[in-house]
Amino acid sequence: MKQILMGNEAIALALMHSNIEMVSGYPGTPSSEIIANYQKLISKHNLKAYAQWATNEKVGFEVAYAGAISGKRSCATMKQVGLNVASDALMSAAYIGNLGAMLLISADDPGFYSSQTEQDSRSFAKFAKIPVFDPATPQEAYDMTKIAVELSEKFQTPVMLRPVMRVCHAREICEVDEAHTFEHREGEFKRDFSRWAAVPRGGRFLQGVEQLQRIDELGSYNNDHFIKPQQSEFGDKKTLVLASGTGYGYVKECLAETAIRADILKIDMPYPLPKKELEKLFESYDKVLVLEESYPCIEEQLSSSKVHGKMTKDVHAIDEFNKERVLEAFRNIGLYDKKSIYQNAPYDKPLAVRPPNLCPGCPHRDIYFAMKKTFRAKTSIFPSDIGCYTLGLNQDAIDLVLCMGGSVSAASGFSIANSDKTVVATIGDSTFLHGGIPALINAVSQKHKFILIIMDNSTTAMTGRQTTPERSNPDAIDIKRIVEGCGAECHEYLYQPNIKETISFMKGLKSALENASAPVVAIMREFCVLDRERSEKFLPKTKAKVNEDKCVACDICISQFNCPAFSYNENGKVQVDGFLCIGCAACIDGLCPTNAFELA
Repeated sequence: MKQILMGNEAIALALMHSNIEMVSGYPGTPSSEIIANYQKLISKHNLKAYAQWATNEKVGFEVAYAGAISGKRSCATMKQVGLNVASDALMSAAYIGNLGAMLLISADDPGFYSSQTEQDSRSFAKFAKIPVFDPATPQEAYDMTKIAVELSEKFQTPVMLRPVMRVCHAREICEVDEAHTFEHREGEFKRDFSRWAAVPRGGRFLQGVEQLQRIDELGSYNNDHFIKPQQSEFGDKKTLVLASGTGYGYVKECLAETAIRADILKIDMPYPLPKKELEKLFESYDKVLVLEESYPCIEEQLSSSKVHGKMTKDVHAIDEFNKERVLEAFRNIGLYDKKSIYQNAPYDKPLAVRPPNLCPGCPHRDIYFAMKKTFRAKTSIFPSDIGCYTLGLNQDAIDLVLCMGGSVSAASGFSIANSDKTVVATIGDSTFLHGGIPALINAVSQKHKFILIIMDNSTTAMTGRQTTPERSNPDAIDIKRIVEGCGAECHEYLYQPNIKETISFMKGLKSALENASAPVVAIMREFCVLDRERSEKFLPKTKAKVNEDKCVACDICISQFNCPAFSYNENGKVQVDGFLCIGCAACIDGLCPTNAFELA
């Protein structure tokens, strides 16, 4: 049957159609909708299955893997930088193997539109010596999910599915199973110390040998099932293109629209490749062009002098694919002579870029404004973390963004290396639970002196407002008690849309730090403005306006507070957009030095 599906919806449906019973992971764009849609499916069909968000990617992987070695079909989901967190468990699991299927979905973000770095999870699969599938479309995401699950169980190894952002968030008419009877398995862990306990040396040598043999077998499987069947369509062309993932679609378009003549070999499983068979195939061609996103994962496995790609600098080294970049690669190897497909385009200048901004009424904005008013940039350092509050960059209130939980560890380092400056770190509640706790324990243990502000809005806001452990079970999990359990004194502030009150609280933290010999921690109890159930309890819903007679266009409200509802009118005075203003009233008292903001 046919359904219009987003890539992540197609993957979730394929998980159900593959009898996956345990799904665990951590939200991160572009992967987040996979678990959310799987949760909807098992609820709709009343299936006996588990699908929950974990505190971080490592935990999510380990929960799913325990299911896989108990015989259940399992899946862990994350984005490419989340795979870094899960890599410790992945490396051991790749050695040990599994009984039921163990599918690892790592959604990549070429061009790092919503990530701190551009990574290629296929290279991580190669590093861990596990097979990886690279879908080019939502339809392939559905199909390859099912294939990967079967392959994982057949070879008893974790298998990675690596959809990129343009696959996860694209929509397509997909052909999916008409009907499916979900098959439930009872988990049964069978004790086998020699296999499951990853202790040093001992049986690890045998498992390492078995892993290498498994990779050879998978390379042959790749050739027989995915590569060889395509070769019957090859003709007498002198150039062969190896295309993987989204690059395949661009190559097909370019060949259809130009006079370039080349055969295309689509690489569905970029690792492991059948190196000998491929290089035997290359003998019939003058040139082989490898088009893959983002690292040279395929190219690194080949040694033929005919191969051109990222390593020969014939293909762009960073950012995602587009038609122009594919044609540029053909131009670099002498198969295309036009300068640009956009040479006659009506616009020759790039469009203006609007930086992402905190939502109107977001409490993070008030807190950062108050923080900057209390702790001056010249005498302070502001490490921050991954989440909505990262957008405090637009308020000049952030100096460092490294990785999940890195703000706390960096605060420790800055307090040592810059003892003459005040260090004020910011982190969200989900991020603190994800990776901030060990860093805080370290800071308390070693008596590092800094301020840590935990911005607790009880949701994982940036990736779609997924439920956090604290919100799912508030009677049992409370960040304040966790902080105190780490040995730190914890201050608490219940957010008010009143900047004077927030500044007063910040001044109290400043005083506390002067007399402290360890980290000073504060929890700002906030809300997400998109979470209407909670935000409406706090927001007065009072619209603001500007008294032009009082406004002196000092620019503090626009450049420092940075609310999207503010702009300049034709008189050069600030105005409030009534459509964008949500009525938080934070600007009424304490923001403007001339008190130009008034109740509308």
